[in-house]
Amino acid sequence: MKLSLKPVKSRIYKAWLRSRLDHYSRNLHAIEVQRANDFHAERMLHRAVSTTKAKLQSL
Repeated sequence: MKLSLKPVKSRIYKAWLRSRLDHYSRNLHAIEVQRANDFHAERMLHRAVSTTKAKLQSL
């Protein structure tokens, strides 16, 4: 009687694909968080530049 390795290979491949998907999802989430932080920092810098320009022009 010959054992079939196809079901074992299939399970291993599915597990590997799931781990890759989890890895990619975590990376996408990290990028999303970084973009949100960058957007917030850009807004703060823009406000600081505007305030400094206004103070400079008022002198």
